[in-house]
Amino acid sequence: MKGFLLSILIVFACSVYTQAQEVKISSVPYTMHFENKAQDYKILSGNSIQIAAPAYTDLFISPDGGFKTNRSPRLVFTPDSGFTLSAKIKPAFKSKWDAGVLMIFNDSTHFAKLCFEYDIKGQPRVVSVVCNEVADDCNSMAVNNNEVYFRITGSTKDNTFTLSYLEEGKGWLPIRSFRLNKTESLQIGLCAQSPTGKGCKVDFTDINYLPFQ
Repeated sequence: MKGFLLSILIVFACSVYTQAQEVKISSVPYTMHFENKAQDYKILSGNSIQIAAPAYTDLFISPDGGFKTNRSPRLVFTPDSGFTLSAKIKPAFKSKWDAGVLMIFNDSTHFAKLCFEYDIKGQPRVVSVVCNEVADDCNSMAVNNNEVYFRITGSTKDNTFTLSYLEEGKGWLPIRSFRLNKTESLQIGLCAQSPTGKGCKVDFTDINYLPFQ
């Protein structure tokens, strides 16, 4: 009898945990779910959410393949075959490589990240990472502000994607276009990371998702 009750409690706990990891906001027409547990998250409004990354969390494979990590919390969903996802990103920077991220994720060796990142000198910066087996990590422009708009546009049919950014008062600027070699399980969404620090909270506001043919 005790074993039966324990089994029921385990199933109930797993169900509650799974439900707690599913998130719905009005600006995204699909239910999102967490892969890798966030330290915390808060729905701020119908188009805004805060995600807190735990300490020492990242998604990266070094170019030589000698280092791999897949620990950063990502809140993702399966998009339409053509899509645009944009958001304003405001991390609470504290440590090197803390970042708020727009994410394209097929699997742990095929993904892309558009990061608003605290660089090695403590400068907020636009950074992009494209991984087809190993990561191509590219530092782009410095941002002299604590928030920025990011956009990812993609076609899973063609396996092609474009990353863009925008600062207040300026137009969208493409950062890079690229191809992922695998997209059969593609998901997109939001991610927070703190590779060297004790955690990082990121506010994602003005979240907007649009499908297209």
